[in-house]
Amino acid sequence: MQLPALHSMLHQASELAAVKNASLEAVCHREEDAERVLAEVRAEKAVRAGSAQSANELVTALQEKIQRHTAGTGPKTVTDVAEEPDNADPPSTRASIHRATRELLLEQGEATTKEIRQHIENVLPHVNVKSTSPELTHLVKQGLLVRPRSGVYQLGGEWATPESR
Repeated sequence: MQLPALHSMLHQASELAAVKNASLEAVCHREEDAERVLAEVRAEKAVRAGSAQSANELVTALQEKIQRHTAGTGPKTVTDVAEEPDNADPPSTRASIHRATRELLLEQGEATTKEIRQHIENVLPHVNVKSTSPELTHLVKQGLLVRPRSGVYQLGGEWATPESR
């Protein structure tokens, strides 16, 4: 084979390789995008599963409270059934706030009080977000959250260790 023919074949092979490499790169980018979307969907699924569990826990807690009140003396009003003594949050509400906060911080790494409140409003619409700040303070005192800066929270203590995730 003559040299010009070999150069022509080399040029054609180079063009074909460039097209194939570009095609491979495009597929790799699509795969990365799909993996990113899948990770987002899994994170959303975890948040919604926690929200559903919290709602179910709230239903159970309210049912138990109704049973306790009906076992008492006389009929109770809806207000009597829905309120906790001393306006404290039911344990399931506290656990829900803790779980939602932890899920957000696992996903984002850190968040402001405002971001945490917005997240809780989105995933736990039945929860009064005024409970958020006291619960965050409680979690900081327990060492489960840390404040790297004022109004900013990160996971701390056992929540920050890989085994507890």
